[in-house]
Amino acid sequence: MCGASFPLAQKLLVCTKCGGVLVVEYDLNKLKRKSSRAVFLKCVRSLWRYREFLPIEKDESIVSMGEGLTPLLRVHRYASAVGLSKLDLKLDYLNPTGSFKDRGTTVSVSKVRELQVSAVMDDSSGNAGSSLAAYCAAAGLECTLYVPATAPREKLAQAKIYGAKILKIAGSRTDVASAAENAWRTSGTYYASHNLSPFFIEGMKTFAYEIAENLDWQLPDHVVFPVGGGVLLAGACRGFEELLQIGWIERIPRLHCVQSKACMPIVEAFRKGSLQIVPATERETIAGGIRISNPARGAQVLRALQRTKGNVASVSDAAILRHQRLLAGKEGIFAEPTSCAALAGLEKLLRIGVISKHDSVVVALTGFGLKDVKSAELPSRIH
Repeated sequence: MCGASFPLAQKLLVCTKCGGVLVVEYDLNKLKRKSSRAVFLKCVRSLWRYREFLPIEKDESIVSMGEGLTPLLRVHRYASAVGLSKLDLKLDYLNPTGSFKDRGTTVSVSKVRELQVSAVMDDSSGNAGSSLAAYCAAAGLECTLYVPATAPREKLAQAKIYGAKILKIAGSRTDVASAAENAWRTSGTYYASHNLSPFFIEGMKTFAYEIAENLDWQLPDHVVFPVGGGVLLAGACRGFEELLQIGWIERIPRLHCVQSKACMPIVEAFRKGSLQIVPATERETIAGGIRISNPARGAQVLRALQRTKGNVASVSDAAILRHQRLLAGKEGIFAEPTSCAALAGLEKLLRIGVISKHDSVVVALTGFGLKDVKSAELPSRIH
């Protein structure tokens, strides 16, 4: 980052000086003086209970559908099957549109309303797009989505029913992002990019706040994430760091990144000891939500792994499907393949000794299984 600063009211997506991603800054010392952990007990039953820690200036700007406060579920049979004694799953697929993306969308669309923008666009493989379409519908905004031609039909149907204009792009996920960025630069339509927006990631940090609050401020040893663009892991790290800075927690869990073997730029950079992302080749994978060859938040994820002494794992489609079925059969939980990549990664981190049997672990389940039914119908054995 170059150190430049800009007012919140300015309609910026990236830094106008260096082109880097932007970060919202707060006076945490002031928040520490005027807030306490007990205040959340009296707040609204959504992630907007953390209102003072979010970058919206006027209450009337808030566009909310009750997102956040998703269950943290202790699972025993699945944990035993993979060799863990204490495992909690953060069921973030129970957000209003069926994915964790609603955390970021509620904040970014609220900021769009505050900036008096009437039409937005984004590129998405599915979940971010359907989330943006829903919140735009609730806010009375026009929404255009650039999507891969191969995106799951369930996710496209969801976005369409909310009224979004869908533009299918042939080629890779990178081609889709490029088409959207070109349209943004030529048309001037507000680019509500879930990967680049400094406001979207602010919603993601509430994932950390909720884990801390759910566990009575006694944090787990590890949190494992499926990672594509990196916004959830980077946002969660930001949330934990804010809680540590204001003195509400005493330590930050080790944060771990799981990617598909078909596209793993963050894993490869980590293994090389680098903080720079080299764009990866995109190959086919059932975990389409994390097939991002050049993640905008990749460097932030690598710094988060470094700061928290985290680690990485890459997983095959076969492992993802096996854990999707194992979780469903042991716990009655149907998560989409992208989510189950984190479970396959957890098993690998256990096997190599990064995580131990008696450590406490939280895994982020980010999307509902009905978002991608086709994967559940695949043969039980694939390569």
